[in-house]
Amino acid sequence: MKKEKQGTTIEFIGGNNEYRIGANSILIKHAEQGKQTQRIMIDAGALFTPDWTSYDAAICDMSGFFENPYNHVSEPVDAIFITHCHEDHIGALIYLAAAKYKLPKIYASDYTKAFILSEMDKYNIPREYTPEIETVQQGKTICLGDNIEVSPFNVSHSTKGALGFHILTKTNGKNNAGLVFSGDYHLGKVPFGQCFDEEEYKDFISDKFVSHIFTDATSATMSEESVVTFDKAVENTVRVLKEHPSKQVFSAVIARSVQNLAVDLKAAKETGRTVLIVSAGLRQSVNILEAGLKRNDSEILKLFDVKDGEEFDFDELVKIAHSSADIQKYLNKYKPQERYMIISGAFAENKSGRKSCLVLISEQNKVSYDAKGNLKGKGMSGHQIFTADRDTLFMLRQRPIESINGEKHRMVVSRLKALGSTVILNGDTPDEKYQRTGHANQSESETFRRLTIENCLNSERLTAGKDDVFLISVHGDVEQLKALEKIFRKEGSKTLLCLNTDTIEISDGKTQKVEGLSFDDQPWICVEKHSLSGHGVDDVFIFDLCDKNFVKQDNLYTIVNINTSVNPHAKKENTYRLNKALETAEKLEEEGMSMSNIEIRNKIRGDRRGRRTESYTYGQIKALREEKSKSKHKKKFNRKERGGR
Repeated sequence: MKKEKQGTTIEFIGGNNEYRIGANSILIKHAEQGKQTQRIMIDAGALFTPDWTSYDAAICDMSGFFENPYNHVSEPVDAIFITHCHEDHIGALIYLAAAKYKLPKIYASDYTKAFILSEMDKYNIPREYTPEIETVQQGKTICLGDNIEVSPFNVSHSTKGALGFHILTKTNGKNNAGLVFSGDYHLGKVPFGQCFDEEEYKDFISDKFVSHIFTDATSATMSEESVVTFDKAVENTVRVLKEHPSKQVFSAVIARSVQNLAVDLKAAKETGRTVLIVSAGLRQSVNILEAGLKRNDSEILKLFDVKDGEEFDFDELVKIAHSSADIQKYLNKYKPQERYMIISGAFAENKSGRKSCLVLISEQNKVSYDAKGNLKGKGMSGHQIFTADRDTLFMLRQRPIESINGEKHRMVVSRLKALGSTVILNGDTPDEKYQRTGHANQSESETFRRLTIENCLNSERLTAGKDDVFLISVHGDVEQLKALEKIFRKEGSKTLLCLNTDTIEISDGKTQKVEGLSFDDQPWICVEKHSLSGHGVDDVFIFDLCDKNFVKQDNLYTIVNINTSVNPHAKKENTYRLNKALETAEKLEEEGMSMSNIEIRNKIRGDRRGRRTESYTYGQIKALREEKSKSKHKKKFNRKERGGR
């Protein structure tokens, strides 16, 4: 047996990418002679693939970290710590569970836990593969063995329940590494939940040893600018609504960004409009707000200016659309000046067959008017119900990320303006801002660095220059990572630029970086999701091995989740649902999307009750296709061996 090197190793699984943001995940391993090696992971996210691909998401190859029925792992991860519930931090969990990987215990805030479990249910993940999740909070330290301690702390972000983590590793009872992970964060206040508080953080870090600080680089390339507060964002939004009192309003909000949703809800209440939630992804956030009102949550009551003992009918302010009929009912009941519709498409998502509501609305034909300026007809709409014209106001407050949606965001804006609609974007001055970014700007990054170094346990040695503390950029493309590194170097800090598959080794007070694979040699596992009978009831997950440009190299495996009721009175519906699933699977096979669907249908055909999940490894698919293989590539879904792994 190979003797493991003593010390702490940090491996960048994903998130420090070549040109896109996402798939955030970092592995921390601590080895000590005579003790069991501990392995923990910070986040397990997915990456949004470009619109021109057929894939919904991409994840890093994590098969070397978790067991599944077809794959033995010698060094499985012991625990996963999640910073927050955005897809680029939890998405891989869903796909790994769908592929029958046995996930270890997960630690997250209560809000993040609820969201992960909701996603597991949404995609019919069997209970046996749904991981155990323990709720954590600031002030509660989790000990793994006697040489790793993980302490969460509150940060502010665009969603609720966002956390950072301090991780202490010890060798022979002495401090080896003190790692501070900011997660996605900013230093401002938020309307819901715990947030970053400078005094609380100073108290938190005061007894923590610090040797390395890992900070969010997403906004490092943005020019330094004033940051709008929540109250100011509401004030600016209300001002715009009053400037356009007769127009119907559409607002595109990221599904899990409840802090930004709050801007819309409060602005709608102050201007007497009724909100319609069209995005399915926003329903959970709205349900959490409503539940808070029912238990008299003080921060939610304060948001809606509801005094103690005062009645507030949330259902009158917010309507939820579960179907086209609900949308039509809303449009029939409320006049344009009373409407405030919150839709999907903050990033102008535009996948073939899965276009966001915003994109569909923008694709309608332009309406026409008669000589008196009266509307003659609404034209052919890209959306089956919603239309846009000169009596429509779009609040597009989400800042575009150039590498993800810069070009397509500009195209959507141009089309909406061509329809005669008014489009509001975040401006360059406080009076033209309608929400803040969820990520730290340049000055906030420097403030977080200073607060950590000046107030940690070993602050006297650090500020006296007797020890080194390393600043490492995370969560960004190469340009963003380098931009934040430059900011820290300017302040005299010691930095390390780390990309995916790079590792940092920390032992005996020394830090060494080991370069990993080039981006050209890093594969992605790309996932294609198909709903067989609507909205996550029955699902097909197709996993392909792709290169760095998301071009398919080979099939890996396919998973089908068939979920039918065991109620005998629903036999007719069950049979219909299963037949539709098989029919769709056959269509996928004919279109060449998956070479294993016929085999899956044969497996499913004899089981018409309950839930059945069939998974196929690369090797099994290869065997099924041995006589007529169409693949020219022989790469497998196994982590590339490198260094000591």
